[in-house]
Amino acid sequence: MEADAPSVGTTGNLFSCCAFTDGGSALPSRVMQDEVIYLEANNTRRRYVLHRSQNNSTERPHPVVIMLAGRGGTPWTAIKTSGWSAFADERNLLVAYPEATRIDESRPLHFLENPQMWNAGIGGSDTDRAPVDDVAFLNAVIDDLLEEQGADPNRVYMTGFSNGASMTFRFAVESGERLAAMGTVSGHYRAGSGAPTQPVPLAHFFGKLDPLNPYDGGLIDLPWGKTEWRPSARDSVVAWAKQLDWPEDASKVEKQDGVTFEQWGEPGDSREIIFTTIHDLGHVWPGGKRLLPEKYCWKRFKQTFGYG
Repeated sequence: MEADAPSVGTTGNLFSCCAFTDGGSALPSRVMQDEVIYLEANNTRRRYVLHRSQNNSTERPHPVVIMLAGRGGTPWTAIKTSGWSAFADERNLLVAYPEATRIDESRPLHFLENPQMWNAGIGGSDTDRAPVDDVAFLNAVIDDLLEEQGADPNRVYMTGFSNGASMTFRFAVESGERLAAMGTVSGHYRAGSGAPTQPVPLAHFFGKLDPLNPYDGGLIDLPWGKTEWRPSARDSVVAWAKQLDWPEDASKVEKQDGVTFEQWGEPGDSREIIFTTIHDLGHVWPGGKRLLPEKYCWKRFKQTFGYG
């Protein structure tokens, strides 16, 4: 394991707002608490960004949230858009932002022409690339968090956006015993990935106005030159519920202003699922004064596992 300072250059206007340089410009105070950690996974050098609040130490175990960016994103876009670091500072958590790999590692990162993305399993265009064992990498990240960074092995949570959400589902299928719970935003569970080895509680979020993953499903043209059929938002939840042995009609629905909640099970149930539909949300991580996934994910994690 190695650590160093962020060193990521701009790759076009889409990334310039959140890029880091080696120059002398001051970084925001929150970023100063972040370090880039390098690991070896399957003979490949990979990295993740670790955010540790100022009051956090390795003397006692802390909960950790692992946040996976979507296709085209980086750890630094996830830091900027998700709000997890600020949320962690308030609650003394660790947050890890693993980095996916580019389609073509020999070429520079570019959001449209050479995006970073996770190998989230069959059923999407992100498989049109050389195979990468991202499950092994994420397991290496968890190993480092537990062995070197003071993470609590009983309170490891994974969350992801879009392609990162699909990767979260895949990891839960293949290494679910390492997760206390998971939260997914604007991404799909690909049933072809298989069934989880053990139940993993799920908080799933979707916007009704999502143009890239249409809420009701359908054929879409992606920005990366692919055309894909996408399932409905609820299909992923129902498929996951089925894997956890819930009948579809076991759910209960609650509606609030602009938000619909559908829930299987109760807090404390290892098979609990809550599906949150945000009616005015597109394909973005909710933020600002909206209902923050980090807030509601953590509420579910807290209720289920007693962390306060």
